[in-house]
Amino acid sequence: MAPRWGVALAVASIMLAFAGNSVITRYLVVSGLASPVLLTIVRFISGLATLLLLRALFPSSFPGTFRARRDVVGGIFLGAYAFSISLGYQFISAAAGTLVFYAFVILTMALFGYLRDRESPTLRSGAGQGLALAGVGIITFGGIREVALPGVVLMAATGASWGLYSVHGRSVGDARSYTLHTFLVVGAFCLLLIPVFEFGAPGVLSIQTTPNGLGLSLFMGMISTALSYVLWHLTLRRIKASQGGIVQLIVPVLASGMGIVLLGEHLTLGLALGGACVLAGVYLNRVNPGSG
Repeated sequence: MAPRWGVALAVASIMLAFAGNSVITRYLVVSGLASPVLLTIVRFISGLATLLLLRALFPSSFPGTFRARRDVVGGIFLGAYAFSISLGYQFISAAAGTLVFYAFVILTMALFGYLRDRESPTLRSGAGQGLALAGVGIITFGGIREVALPGVVLMAATGASWGLYSVHGRSVGDARSYTLHTFLVVGAFCLLLIPVFEFGAPGVLSIQTTPNGLGLSLFMGMISTALSYVLWHLTLRRIKASQGGIVQLIVPVLASGMGIVLLGEHLTLGLALGGACVLAGVYLNRVNPGSG
């Protein structure tokens, strides 16, 4: 019984961390505590530092070597996700943004399966994808106060990028090494961006060196991103793949609830209806996007 409780506790903690990433990002960028670009830089450099520390402490846990083509391409997808989500939450609520994100994860992974793996769509999966798209349409045009079209577009790009990052690394033997090496690519890119923006557009890089500003950014990078990703990959070994996909339905529900309670976002009929369609679509597709 104890191992089952341990897995359940790990899954609950991971899902809370994934949902928290959306809420924290929305809070930081809308409150002006961190600019989207610098928030992304802090998040992924601190996440990389955490992963490098874990590798130094537990080298056998990251046995894979850097593979340039695979890891650079994966890093590009991860970087696109990283910057799109930070920029997107300027224009969309945490609740709506998370729902659009998950909708486009399943749509991207399904399209990849059809085109690359020659999978045949089933009636169930087709219905799920249709529901997810309908949900995004309702969220976009449902008159929700905290939703603007640029936010929907950027969160769609976020979901598509994460979907591509996931399917690109699906055949990797060691997902933890893939995570570390793609973080290395994104971290190196972030370091290159700092002098570019410092001299070219200094106002783009801003963050408040307070617990609510820099503190939350570091927490998100080190704990709810890096450590949660590693813990998720370890947990996936102890649950069925179908369970991994289903439990992630908790994330948009948690993010929506946290956004409403903690950030004062509004629960509207459009959000509820659109969210129900997206969740039903994700459930019917049973995808396992990895994390967020």
